[in-house]
Order: sequence, then C-alpha cells, then structure tokens
Amino acid sequence: MSVFLTFLPAWLDTIFYIYWFVLVIMLIMDDREPSITLAWLFILLFLPFIGVFFYIFFGRDWKVVAQRQGWVQRLRETEVTEMAPVYERNVQAVARFYEEWGDSIAEPISRAISKENVARVLPASSLELYNDGATKYRRLKEDLAGAQRFIHLQYFIWEQDRLTAELVPILLDRLAAGVEVRIMYDWMGCITFRKTELKQLKRAGALVEADVTDLLRINYRNHRKIVVIDGEIGYTGGMNVGQEYIDGGDRFATWRDTHMRLTGQAVAALEKLFAARWFEHKKKEGGADLFRADYMPAPDPDAVATGTLVEVAAQGVEDPWSAARRTHMVAIGQAEESVWIQSPYFIPDYSIYDVMINAALSGVDVRFMMTGIPDKPIALWAAQTYYKKLIDAGARVFLYEAGFLHAKTIVVDHTVSAVGTMNMDQRSLKLHKEMMVWVFDKEFAKQVADQFAIDVTNCHEVTLEDVLSVGHLKKFRNQAARLFSNVL
Repeated sequence: MSVFLTFLPAWLDTIFYIYWFVLVIMLIMDDREPSITLAWLFILLFLPFIGVFFYIFFGRDWKVVAQRQGWVQRLRETEVTEMAPVYERNVQAVARFYEEWGDSIAEPISRAISKENVARVLPASSLELYNDGATKYRRLKEDLAGAQRFIHLQYFIWEQDRLTAELVPILLDRLAAGVEVRIMYDWMGCITFRKTELKQLKRAGALVEADVTDLLRINYRNHRKIVVIDGEIGYTGGMNVGQEYIDGGDRFATWRDTHMRLTGQAVAALEKLFAARWFEHKKKEGGADLFRADYMPAPDPDAVATGTLVEVAAQGVEDPWSAARRTHMVAIGQAEESVWIQSPYFIPDYSIYDVMINAALSGVDVRFMMTGIPDKPIALWAAQTYYKKLIDAGARVFLYEAGFLHAKTIVVDHTVSAVGTMNMDQRSLKLHKEMMVWVFDKEFAKQVADQFAIDVTNCHEVTLEDVLSVGHLKKFRNQAARLFSNVL
C-alpha cells in the first residue's frame, strides 16, 4: 500500500489509514455470513488500497447502512399507513384466500410475503399472460393511448429505437391531453442509450427520473418493470423497453420473454412499489405522495368476491428479509410434486441452491430452464458449475437454444405460479430491486406450465455425460467465472 500512498501528503495518508481501520471494524461488526466477512477482511488486510476501493463500491452491506440511517423504517411506516384503506376494503379477499387455499401450498407462500413485505392478498379483475414482446407491446400501446388521468412507467432499460419511436408519440399525445406521465429508468441500465426522446418527453411535461444515480450504490440497481395506468391497469414481467424484446434485435434470432397484465384492485400492489420508489427518490425535495386514493384502484366489491387472488413479493438490497428470494425458497421447500423455474441466468446463492437440491432429492420434479444462447458468456460459464449437483439429485436442466430466453417464472405443483423480474442469479437474489407477482389460480399456473412445456421443445437437456465431458481448461474457466458471481 505504501507504493500507492508515496506521493500523498502525510495528513491524507493518515486519513486513509484511519478510514481503512474503521472499515475493518465495521466489517467485523456487520451481521454477515462469516465466509463473506473473512473474504473481505482478507482483501482489506492484504490488498488495502485496492481492497478499500472495491469494498466501497461492491462490499458495503446496504441493509446495515439503511438500518443505521432509518429511512427504510420510515418508508415502511408510510406504506403501512397509506395502504391501509386499500387493504381494508379488500379484507374479504384475504378471508376468501384462506377459504379456498387454506392448508395448501399457497398458504405458507402468502404468509411469507405478508410477513416480509407487510403486504396482503389482493384480487385482480383480469389477468393476461404474454409470452412474446409483440403481443405485450401491442396491448400496452392500446392502454397507454386510452389513459385518462396518469401513466406511471418504471423500467430497468429504456432504449431509443423503433419501439420507443412508436411509444413516444402516444405519450406526447396523452401529455397534450392533460394526462400526468412519470417515467423512471435505471441510470446504469440505460447509460449506453441515447436520451433524446426522454428529454423530448420531459420538455413536454413528463416527469422523467434516472434511478440509483449514487455512485456508491453502483452495484445495486433497480431491475423492476412496472406500468400503472389510471390506477386500474398494471403490467410487470421480464420485458424492458426496446425493440430487441420483440424480435431479438441484432444479437438473437428470437427473444422469449414473459410478461403479464392485470387489472383491478391488485394494481394497487404495483402502484405501491412505484409510489415508494418515487417517494424515496424525491425525498430531498419534500417527497411526492403517489399513495393517494386517486392513484389507487377504485373500490370494487365484485372483484373482492370473484377476482383472481394475487400477492406481490418485492425486495431491494435495503430490505431486511429479501422477500422475493425467500418466497421462492418457501415455495420450493413446500412443493410436493413439481417445481419448474425459468431464468436467463443461474448463479444462485447457496440457500436457493440447497432448497432446489433438497426438493429434487425428496422426489419433487425439479426442472430449471435457462438461456443456452447467452448475452454474457461469462454468466453461462459460471452457471455450468452448478449443474452437476442438481442433476445428481434428480433435477433436470434445460438450455433454451431457439434464441435468448429472458423469462422469469416459477410454477409449483401446477397449482400456484409467479411471473416477475427476479433472475436466479446473485445480483437479482441479493442486490437488485426485484418483484414477483404470485398468482393463486390453477388455470393461470397451467398457462405458465404449458408455456414451459412448449419451450422445452426448443431446449437441449443437460445430461450428466455433458457435464463430465467438459475439459479441464473449460472447467477452470467456469470455476474462475463463478468467483465473480456477485457482479455478474
């Protein structure tokens, strides 16, 4: 370290050592897995200068930081207060859930979400599942064109291409008609894309915000995709805003993704997430109350009695429970017959990995599907190191080869299912803001399972022979890639 500090003033040298010492103490005091703590201690002790740099950007435990600052607790209290009227008028939907789903696998799943997210089951008047971008965006453009009061859009990626050239005129038209338009995009996710159209929308009156611009949090992104229109229509799933999510773009022959549209009371769960993030983002300017009744679905007693029951599991790095990840763990651990999962990536943490292995060992039909044509080869290399134990335990692994598979779905016992934004990699499981919409409906679960079965026809099933035939050089490459699992 002295080499790096040779040319620094003595007082700056002293400050660096003090800062380094404080980091070591804070690291030891953080409530982390011992192996992670020891790894960072090793880096800080033996590579102090480089270690401090990497720790600042990639090693800080933002759960601990947020708890010290207290803003997560304040936001949670705001959510509880503001969402109370929505939950109260839908309380009979919760009662109906226990009548219809009590003593089934759905009950522990819902209890986990409710406990961890301070959320509730809500009824959706309608649900539509989209397995291709063309259908989703055709429907979304119709809904945007019909907006009367407000449009809230939140995406990880907002490109500037043929799709946005079709969306922007619709949004400009709605702005001219007096409709409120708010757009939030992830700053790092969109850093390589032009912002000409977004600036045009901003000049026309749209409120456009880049999310997570703090360089100290550069490793922690907002990966959610949320659309709320007039408080009555909502969208979420895997698709971002870009032409490649429709046709695969220049890189892929096709793009297989999954998204969903829901209407009615359940839209409040999506608006809650958008409102919470907007509130936090604008807190220095006095906040912005998007929890108000006029941003939420109007009361609908019929939906309470007959709507499809759903519950949203959401998480961010600041949240204490990582609700979306833990809900997956509960669901997989409670499965009695089958667990079918889709994700473009597979770099799981050991909690998810072990529960998948446990399910397979107990005789559950565990199937995992990921893309076999990657956008990031290093992620596929790392994924290959996890196949053998899964296959040995009895699970089946499929590589989708017709194009790029970007869907994030899970269906358990062909009874309950979820669609959302969370990948099965450590960035999504631990670092990003993510969400999954759990649907307690056998017909919807059948749709998800049927699409999985269709996708299998475009897959190569990984066999034990495939795994064992990998040469030593490639094994080393794959294991080396796995070392970077937290940043892939």
